Amino acid sequence: MKEKLVPLKDHRFECQMCGECCRNRWVPLTLGDVLRLGEIKPIEEFLLIWNGKKLVIDRRKWDNGCIFLEDNRCEIHGIKPLICRLYPIALSEFPILEENIPYYLKNGKKVYLYIDENCKGVGKGKKIDIEKLLKLCETVLQEIKETSIEKLMDIV
Repeated sequence: MKEKLVPLKDHRFECQMCGECCRNRWVPLTLGDVLRLGEIKPIEEFLLIWNGKKLVIDRRKWDNGCIFLEDNRCEIHGIKPLICRLYPIALSEFPILEENIPYYLKNGKKVYLYIDENCKGVGKGKKIDIEKLLKLCETVLQEIKETSIEKLMDIV
């Protein structure tokens, strides 16, 4: 499924459990994600270091899906990676489209939020809670800042 990002406004979202977001994508991981997932599965069974610098979840060879996807359901839903918790929202520290709407985190940092309109759950369910979403964005940005291959090597 190809992404169609548009600025986040007053969108609604409810996951349709189609599993499309879990296929044909590299899921970037923070060090915190790796540690959380490492509590339920050995790190070497899910972690891939892509391009020598990015931590990502490995994908299944037979369908290019996330190794944690089982019958269109996430086996690790309760501790899924932060980027998965954000989806279908995309977070950027810089504007990426012509029309951009800045949002502000508690620390005053400006971020840009987009939504993937090709996700089947967009337009369904409850209106997205922007305050809750911005808290998650703060966590995502903090964990990204604290993530490096070197720090991972120190831990494993």
